[in-house]
Amino acid sequence: MSEHEPAWLRRAGKGRQPDGSLVAWSVAEGARGRRWRWTVSDGAGLRHAGLVELDGDGFARLELDGRAGMLTLHPDRDGTIAHGNVVRAEGVDPLAVSWADGDAVAIEGDAFGSAVAGWQGRGWVVGHDLRLRRPNGAPDVASGVALPADDRGVPKLLAAHEWPLEA
Repeated sequence: MSEHEPAWLRRAGKGRQPDGSLVAWSVAEGARGRRWRWTVSDGAGLRHAGLVELDGDGFARLELDGRAGMLTLHPDRDGTIAHGNVVRAEGVDPLAVSWADGDAVAIEGDAFGSAVAGWQGRGWVVGHDLRLRRPNGAPDVASGVALPADDRGVPKLLAAHEWPLEA
């Protein structure tokens, strides 16, 4: 890397959420923003896997794969509507929801995923069933809670370990 190139955040790690679930994650930052990938597993196995893309304006895309199906959600260019779909064994449910500047996504039962998606209490909550709803206003897991992040924007997990993506 030359002295004129930025030092992109390119890391991977693992740790536990407050509910005891295990998170394995990676983040790759570049000129177009950050791409987070992570999995959450618990005693029953893999709960879900996610991808969040952030650009200069904030939240740009969510992909969430879990027991209930596969969800994709992304705001339009004008930032007034977010589109996507949920693919289930029964078929496809198209999504179109209102979106405003500063909106983000919380993932029910996933404080890590909510943090990387930029959740600050405003936007949409993705339920375990992959249905979207507005938050109920209470700061609990059901309405979306985000872990605090360090100065790099990496959510703080319990018993955390971290590695560089490149050797």
